[in-house]
Amino acid sequence: MRTLALLLTFGLPLLAADAAHAVTVIAAEVPPYVIAIRQGAPSGMTIEVLEEAARRLHEPLTIELMPMARALLQTRHRPDVLLVPPVRSPQRDAQFLWVAPLLEEAFVLVSNRHYHPAPLTIAALPGGSLGVMRGSYGQSLSQPLAKAREEAVTEELSNANKLARGRIQGWAVAWNTARYTQQQAGLPLADLVRGETLQETAIYLAAHPDFPPREAARWRQAIQGMQQDGSLTRILKQYDYQAP
Repeated sequence: MRTLALLLTFGLPLLAADAAHAVTVIAAEVPPYVIAIRQGAPSGMTIEVLEEAARRLHEPLTIELMPMARALLQTRHRPDVLLVPPVRSPQRDAQFLWVAPLLEEAFVLVSNRHYHPAPLTIAALPGGSLGVMRGSYGQSLSQPLAKAREEAVTEELSNANKLARGRIQGWAVAWNTARYTQQQAGLPLADLVRGETLQETAIYLAAHPDFPPREAARWRQAIQGMQQDGSLTRILKQYDYQAP
């Protein structure tokens, strides 16, 4: 009887601790979805969405921040992690488990009104230079564009500064990323000219294909609940999100 009492006394906390295991999220630094903070944990649209989902699931989060190219590679080799904020595409479809869409986005060509005031089109690109972030979906969309000279950087902030100085003619980027990065660079938002849309798509919560299906279903249900009660929309509005 004493042994049973001890098991009940010490076993229940162990079970509770196991149920509240930390979930690791690989977060690719792509503002405003994932924003690096100089001191402290990262922030951003998708981070806040996951934090709220984790609160509803009673699970702590461990967030690993890294560049997009590395984040995609890491997730393909780690079956126990979640990933934000990748875009689902035919090329990536089989590489990940697509847990739930988080928001809609438009990838566009962006120019600076001082150098190219007319909305930039694919037809106007030949001979020009196009800024992209290495490993980003914007880069994958830019590669088929004929005769555009691609200039890849490791962070979108570099593209915003290069566009402002006329060092690149255009920028292939998600529209909300362009707007947020422009403001973070201290540059006028009015200088950005939205050009031709390359693709409208969705930003996802994803995982390795072998991520536990039961866990994926729990996260999917939590995010769907946030969509239904309006809390997801409220988070996005805090970042001045513009739907396509």
